[in-house]
Amino acid sequence: MKKLASLFLAAALIAPAPLAAAEYPAMNVRLSHNQPIGSPEDVGAQTFKKLMEEKSGGRITVDVFPQMQLGSMREQTEMVQMGTLEMAVQPTSVLTPFVEELSVIDFPFLWADKDELYRIMDGEVGQKFYAFCAKKGFKTLGLWASGFKQITTKGKPVNAPEDLKGMKIRVMPSPQLVEQYKSWGANPIPIEYAELYNALQQNIVDGQENPLQTIAMAKLYEVQDYLTISDHGFLGYLFIVNSRWFEKQNEDIQKLIVECERGAREAERLAQAEGEARFLDQIKQSKIAVGELTDENRAKFIEVSKPLHDKFVEGSATKTELLKAVYEAKEAR
Repeated sequence: MKKLASLFLAAALIAPAPLAAAEYPAMNVRLSHNQPIGSPEDVGAQTFKKLMEEKSGGRITVDVFPQMQLGSMREQTEMVQMGTLEMAVQPTSVLTPFVEELSVIDFPFLWADKDELYRIMDGEVGQKFYAFCAKKGFKTLGLWASGFKQITTKGKPVNAPEDLKGMKIRVMPSPQLVEQYKSWGANPIPIEYAELYNALQQNIVDGQENPLQTIAMAKLYEVQDYLTISDHGFLGYLFIVNSRWFEKQNEDIQKLIVECERGAREAERLAQAEGEARFLDQIKQSKIAVGELTDENRAKFIEVSKPLHDKFVEGSATKTELLKAVYEAKEAR
């Protein structure tokens, strides 16, 4: 609780000074996400709630719905798009069927590390991505972190692409992830997150990919034998708001929402970074065997993955331009 309080305090320092309470209309806002209470995403959501309510003098209240209480990830996204839900925090892979340009963020072995990703997505390149979201009804405020994805499997470990041959791997319902794992020799099977644990337990699939926090908090290590630290792709989340609802708000409320999201984003990223070592320790205390890719095997994965970048943007001028912008921003550092 002390750590959570410190996150709230840190976020509050960068939030805007509140206007007089009377200047804000009374309203209630709903914010939905997929992760358990106490997860970094939930820390961020609760920080957003705290900042919004404090800075509005209590005139604006925020109800947070964690752990898919309002439906599946796709259902929550559809609700935001239609305007039956004001806000949600959703993975980029879940948003890709709505905004195909976001798929570039999920390209395998694209990002060197989190610092590079944050630098690029918090800047002009990120705004280029978010402009496409606006065309589909989403006001996108920022990228949150779940961390780099790792691979867990049952029966045998994955040390190189050839180890995935014929293995049934669960992926989020994303055509790009399906194609990615096919190119690695696996048999990818799209399954909703809520059904993942049972799918692993019942041997519907042999393995899956997720950041350490998800593997730990969902206790996926209980039904897997091996964890490979692969860092092959980043699982980012986007804070989305229904565009029409946002545009109806006056300038002060819009500014408040933007600034409070920024504070919440910093709190969420901090919680994610601080939790990774703890989550890995939790996983290591289980029966699961933990390994890392050697430099040689990482090079093998990169070699078979790099052509996917060109394949995934083929026929799309917008995705080609975004990938070029990312490459240029990576080189500019």
